[in-house]
Amino acid sequence: MKEGDSVLEIERNFFNFKRKDIWFSDSPFEVEGCQGVAFYACKNKVDMPGFVRKDFVTPVIDLTLDEERIWKNIDRMSCRKKINKAYNNGIKLKVNQCYEEFLEIDSEFRKSKGLPGSHIDVDYMKKYGTLFVAMLDGKVICGEVFLEDKDHIRRLITASRRFTGDQHWNNVVGYGNRMIIWESIRYARAKGIKEYDMGGYYAGADKARELEGVNKFKMSFGPKLVTKYNYEKDYSRLFGVARRIYGFSAAQVYRRSCWP
Repeated sequence: MKEGDSVLEIERNFFNFKRKDIWFSDSPFEVEGCQGVAFYACKNKVDMPGFVRKDFVTPVIDLTLDEERIWKNIDRMSCRKKINKAYNNGIKLKVNQCYEEFLEIDSEFRKSKGLPGSHIDVDYMKKYGTLFVAMLDGKVICGEVFLEDKDHIRRLITASRRFTGDQHWNNVVGYGNRMIIWESIRYARAKGIKEYDMGGYYAGADKARELEGVNKFKMSFGPKLVTKYNYEKDYSRLFGVARRIYGFSAAQVYRRSCWP
């Protein structure tokens, strides 16, 4: 880690290889003691020998704004009214609790959406993440895992107990989802965090109705689109071969993340 950088460094084991995932660095840098490294959500576009760069766009909320301004920037009909309904329906939030129940919901949710499996477990969440869950009548109805450092917070994984065919229930879960985002914004501001990353934006050329709906959901919270950069480097040729065979790349891990 470079002196003065505000980053989150995560060590991961991939078979017999060690890989480091580094979030929120301004730029990539050389890392020792591992066979591969991936940098996520870098601020700067640079050319580094041996690094592969991937540009992407993500919606970002400026948390240096006052809370009232952030609230007013959120769409009234699709979000603010539904956040208020969450409170009125008795939905409660818990932070860093109910890990196992959240993972069960995440597994079911991903199967229902045809998404690849998550790369996190309870130990990962406890060591690196912040878990928000929304509760109703003692049950988790939805949750989100966030990554954060002193200046940034990012939605990493979200899962909901819905798609039951009961529209009222689906609506209630949607209230909980929005409540989590709003309360996590307030949580981050209280810690002095400056930037809230909504977790990516679909910018593909092909029309994808569901992904465009995800975009609309994220933009309803009033963020601005910001270009950021992922970087990846293999220090071991054998690790690079294994990573490509088994799909363990920065881009693929990134695509597994935040679905509203």
